[in-house]
Amino acid sequence: MRWAELTIEAAEQSSDAVSNILVEEGCAGTALSTPSSSNSDSALDLVGYLPVDDRLEARLGSISQRVRRLPSLGLKIRSPEIGVKWVQDEKWATAWKKFFKPLRVGKIIIKPSWESYSPQRGDVVVELDPGMAFGTGTHPTTQLCLLALQKLIKGGETVLDMGTGSGILALASVHLGAARVVGLDIDPIAVDAANKNAAKAGFANLIKAQVADSPEAFDGTADVVLANIVANVIILLAEGLKAKVKQGGTLVASGIIQERASEVREKLENAGFEVLDELHDGEWVALICKGV
Repeated sequence: MRWAELTIEAAEQSSDAVSNILVEEGCAGTALSTPSSSNSDSALDLVGYLPVDDRLEARLGSISQRVRRLPSLGLKIRSPEIGVKWVQDEKWATAWKKFFKPLRVGKIIIKPSWESYSPQRGDVVVELDPGMAFGTGTHPTTQLCLLALQKLIKGGETVLDMGTGSGILALASVHLGAARVVGLDIDPIAVDAANKNAAKAGFANLIKAQVADSPEAFDGTADVVLANIVANVIILLAEGLKAKVKQGGTLVASGIIQERASEVREKLENAGFEVLDELHDGEWVALICKGV
């Protein structure tokens, strides 16, 4: 398969909005870099990848229209043009590695399998190789989930990770003390990456990932349910997520852009959740909800 590598030059203030557009239009995550062509400290390149298929033209058109509308919302962009390069699977599988270095989120260290890191006292090191799946820990939505997990996991919990990607949140949950994690994702490549990362970490008996597009694929209920996806999908799955949270358990709903947070909150409350907290990182929001 060929992939389209998309690059959009954004201003710092619009980077979250551009990232959200790319994710909602089908990019499995985004990466940030400083463009070599700019002398401005506030200039950022947003890079995302889309499969080259019969949906690509429509997706590129939608991305272009949405990016061009950002200035009317008060968000500066440095260029409305989308840079497109074509890459093959084998090149894409390694092209993004230049963006992925060891990263600290609280006491959790996300370490690429090909990077070295000397742990400090108290560090929880999560090693993974995302392969061609989304999940490196660099995106604010994932970091909000990692921060939430450090407060929620006390030991012995069952965790459901909806949209598990590379399995980064599943791995972090077990490292923090969870007894069992089930990861669900619609992408077979992501499921394969998650299971391989679990096996490499020695957690094959604790983490099981499978292909599924609904929480209903999980048999039972969980102490902690993670939904690090996008606002539209959280809204669509709200009732299903509620059914999988134990009474008194917790849902962490992330991947929500600020402008849609109230809409998602209302839907979750209507589904029977009590929203306990709202975490922020730039324009991104995670809702911490109690199942009642």
